[in-house]
Amino acid sequence: MIKHMDESGENERTTNGDLALRLRVAVSKPLRKWREVYEEFSPTDLETGAQRPRVPEPREDYRRAAVLVPILLAPEGGRLVYTLRNNELPDHAGQVSFPGGVPEPQDGSLLETALREAEEEIDLQPDIVETIGELEELYIPPSKFLVKPFVGLLPGEAEMALAPEEVEEIFSVPLEELMSPESFRKVVWKRDGRRYQVPVFAVAGYEIWGATAAMTAGLLARLGWRENTG
Repeated sequence: MIKHMDESGENERTTNGDLALRLRVAVSKPLRKWREVYEEFSPTDLETGAQRPRVPEPREDYRRAAVLVPILLAPEGGRLVYTLRNNELPDHAGQVSFPGGVPEPQDGSLLETALREAEEEIDLQPDIVETIGELEELYIPPSKFLVKPFVGLLPGEAEMALAPEEVEEIFSVPLEELMSPESFRKVVWKRDGRRYQVPVFAVAGYEIWGATAAMTAGLLARLGWRENTG
């Protein structure tokens, strides 16, 4: 799987094999208190204390969507792959995201949607993705998307290329860095004249927030991550 043939190559293969097994087991199980994890990453209005829900109301109209949460099994360990969305897109422009989108007629399932979108956005070939399971669905009130996240393992030699009309950048972050207490912060942003406290993962020069941060936390929590409230 790992094509580095230096003297540590065998150890790298063993380490990534252990990580892949750990991830398969973790993602195969539902996350206890998943709703609390997701809602922790909803921005809080500092005046009213209000947060947007992560589950739609019973009769609320919403749009289905799917994303791929890609984990690159790099020689140095697992890395989560993110995209920076094009500023001209109609939904979530300029935000850090996972590759994904809405179903099209040819899609036989939401998994097919996630894999197709990943191929379109970052030229990720579906046949090299090992889909190991899914995370809990997450609702995004501003766009009214109900998102199904699928977790996929990528070989360390996987190649990706962005589609500039949709993606401005592809980057990856080590799972170890995301798990570090120093990566989790609560920042204050001002939007439309109101102040919000926003939980973020501050990594790789980016602040990952909102739905993408919530899905990231949903994966990390399965691996033992806990919010650092100190």
